[in-house]
Amino acid sequence: MPNRCGACRQFGHNRTRCPHDAATARSLREEFNGAQREDAQRRYRELQGRQAILDERARAIQSSNAEFRMSMYSQVVDMQRRLEALTGNGPSVPPPRTGPTVREVKIQEILFDRCQEIPEGLYKELMDALVIRG
Repeated sequence: MPNRCGACRQFGHNRTRCPHDAATARSLREEFNGAQREDAQRRYRELQGRQAILDERARAIQSSNAEFRMSMYSQVVDMQRRLEALTGNGPSVPPPRTGPTVREVKIQEILFDRCQEIPEGLYKELMDALVIRG
């Protein structure tokens, strides 16, 4: 690589053999330094753009990893609960209720038998609250 002059920053000679006068050397040096600054700023902007893309990708990966971990965790917990219920080591899982309880049926019968004594609006509200699930 050829030498670069310390006065004018041009190739091919050094400061002691610079062919330019002081004013020309200063303007050439300032032009070179300005080009260097612009090049550095351009590279910095490119790096910022690349870093923004990498940051976005990292955020996307982290969020998808978190979603995957939560999904896997919920599946593991569900499997553990089922295993404990099947082996009898854990709390038993009651079967889902399909009909009214004995108490609900008794209350409905009492309300129906005494419907004449209960005001119309109150009777309707009580019966709606005891609607048979099915």
